[in-house]
Amino acid sequence: MSAGRVILIVLGSIGVLFGLALLAGGGFLLWADRTQREDGYITTPTERFATPTYALTRTRLEVDTDGAGWVLNDSWFGKVRIRGESAGGKTLFMGVGPEAAVAKYLGPVAHANVEEIDFDPFRVTYLPVTGGTPQGPPTEQRFWAASASGVGTQTLTWKVREGDWSVVLMNSDGSRGVAANIDVGAKMSFLLWVAIGGLLGGVLVTGGSAALVVLAARTRRPQPPPPVPPTAGAGSGDAPAPEPPDRSTEQASPS
Repeated sequence: MSAGRVILIVLGSIGVLFGLALLAGGGFLLWADRTQREDGYITTPTERFATPTYALTRTRLEVDTDGAGWVLNDSWFGKVRIRGESAGGKTLFMGVGPEAAVAKYLGPVAHANVEEIDFDPFRVTYLPVTGGTPQGPPTEQRFWAASASGVGTQTLTWKVREGDWSVVLMNSDGSRGVAANIDVGAKMSFLLWVAIGGLLGGVLVTGGSAALVVLAARTRRPQPPPPVPPTAGAGSGDAPAPEPPDRSTEQASPS
């Protein structure tokens, strides 16, 4: 097999793997869009978050659209919803605020920051931060971009904007020991179109790459040699035809 064919087979195989990855990704997004929506929000399962300190935070939430601010609307990616219910019967507070303002408020306060979340199985990695008590309850702070507080299930709806943000979970009175059952949802209307595009792209890439591999691996049949025409007067088992006499000797004349 020539080097050119080997290269085509390798490239085609890579294309097949890439196409299968597109199919898997598109299928997963389609499943999420069809099964995980609630009131228009793609929603996570409800899980328990808890800390013995004064607050739970999730920092370093950077929103940067690189100038494409049109994506931050209800038709694409416009709103985030956080629902929570206090697990200890306390009055729950949830807030989204600028990262710098939250750091100034909770920097000297004992709290825990959510570093990583795994959903299968569910596991949260917390980073504990030592400190003292908060200077005033969270409900008295004026820097929140969105907040919700009360007894029972609370719903925070945040209209996403560019910037660096932090999410804070506390007791409304600022007391120690925070625990709540939380789910998070986001409006992503574009998800269905991304899923369809991934599925169509996966079909095209996989089919084209598989055809390339088949064509490159196909072995050409050798061309049969041209038939040799039979010699006139000769056949199998026949004696060879006598050679004609040399007429140069027969044409000698007497002097």
